[in-house]
Amino acid sequence: MRTVHMPMLRLNHSTPARSGTKRVSIQHVRRLALLWLQGLILSAALTSLAIAQDAQQDQQATRLMEKVGAPSQFVMNTFKSSGMLGVKPHTLTGEERQKIKAALAALPPLDRRVLLDRLDDLSFIDGIPGEGTGLTSPGAHHGHYNITLRASIIDESLSTFLTTKERRDFTSDDSGITVTVKGQGTDALHYVLLHESTHVVDQTCRVTFTAHSKFVEGIWKEAHTLDAPWNTGPLNETFFRTHKPLEIQKASAVYGALSNSPFVSLYATSASAEDFAELVAWDEVRHMNGHLVIELTDRHGAVLKQWQPLTFPGVVKRFEYVDEFLANPASFKACAAYKT
Repeated sequence: MRTVHMPMLRLNHSTPARSGTKRVSIQHVRRLALLWLQGLILSAALTSLAIAQDAQQDQQATRLMEKVGAPSQFVMNTFKSSGMLGVKPHTLTGEERQKIKAALAALPPLDRRVLLDRLDDLSFIDGIPGEGTGLTSPGAHHGHYNITLRASIIDESLSTFLTTKERRDFTSDDSGITVTVKGQGTDALHYVLLHESTHVVDQTCRVTFTAHSKFVEGIWKEAHTLDAPWNTGPLNETFFRTHKPLEIQKASAVYGALSNSPFVSLYATSASAEDFAELVAWDEVRHMNGHLVIELTDRHGAVLKQWQPLTFPGVVKRFEYVDEFLANPASFKACAAYKT
């Protein structure tokens, strides 16, 4: 609590002040004392609020940890049917469980509340390739969901996760040019839980499914179909839209187009749901003083070009929409139960 020191005041009720000495009235002293007292009360109230919020975060995270367990057979079969035959449930250590709980506690209040209502289970599996993340899938109950993640992500840096994912978008050549993505402000586990929990929020609140939603209008015609002008040009030709990597020589043009778009990442162009999840995740990282930098470097590691998506004008404008939604989720009818 901040200590406020009262200034030494010279009080004089009847005797004239000496030349050059400022007379201070008793009313002025009382006003200063009142302001000091109000400051103490406000400081105490803010401290109590912060303690209450921390307690609520910890309580909700504890309840969410009760949902952490083994993946369902349906989830395991889904991964195996996609060719990941070596997948198996991961047994979490005590340290890993603490990291997961901390990441859950750091989610936005809306995400935590929705997960408490709609998440059936959160599980981690081994055997997913490094560029893979996991799966958000329908749960055992209608309107409920499972989140299954690659276990190695628990100890992965955000930059490693993002760079591995981004490099799928390009093929290398003799130039030695490489794309690297640097993320700061959190780790891969927290970022991925932000992203995946937002999918559950989206499904629950119908954000990207609502007609004329500000998150889709003028950007998405349908869930996987971009609106003009984004449906032509480099952003419609990337791996995340065609599943065919581009030549690394086209990377500069691709990121140049991205900088003039409403998308915070190339992955955001793959679907309206991914676009929304990326926006929310990066908005949260931004509020934690995080950064996102994309670099093209030559064979010697020298930076050729650099982009900072969190500062793109089109993205900054949409971050305002995210803040408005998280502050008032009931602005979407399906989310009325989560009115703040």
